[in-house]
Amino acid sequence: MTSKLKTDVLETVSGSGTIALTNQLSGMTHASVPAGSLLKTSSFVYPAANFVGDTTSASFINMGGSLSYTVVNTGSALRITHRFTLAGSVATSYWRYARVLIDGVSYGMDAAQHSQDNLYLPVTIDQYIDSLSLTAGQVIVIQLQAKSGSTTHNTRIYQSNHTPSLVIQEIKG
Repeated sequence: MTSKLKTDVLETVSGSGTIALTNQLSGMTHASVPAGSLLKTSSFVYPAANFVGDTTSASFINMGGSLSYTVVNTGSALRITHRFTLAGSVATSYWRYARVLIDGVSYGMDAAQHSQDNLYLPVTIDQYIDSLSLTAGQVIVIQLQAKSGSTTHNTRIYQSNHTPSLVIQEIKG
């Protein structure tokens, strides 16, 4: 059984006055929340069909397609959290690299692995970036790229352990 209480005025405990109820959230916009407030969170999972597979390229190549994000508020900062597994094709000692790009720029979101014993390296890149000069309505493109430190051994973004994912949080600057 549900009950509803409808009232326009509440009386104080002492009975000395009333408390007017109004919609305290009316008129609230992105512009009216304080700096540091979370404005929007978006989660993405890279579809398996988008993955290139292995690479022996000495240059970074796009491994998972591109994801687009539309900015909510001018001057915002972004927190990018990217999870994936960086993998090698053989248990041999060579460098494997990955990076995340925002509109073609890395912003220090890089990972590297050099191990003979560990073929699979779970990676979490968690970066707060407040230097993007974003504008409301702007669409930014996020890419996951990889390269190999060996022309004979592959580097890949591995999917069997967990599907690569991306979380974008827009924070008011």
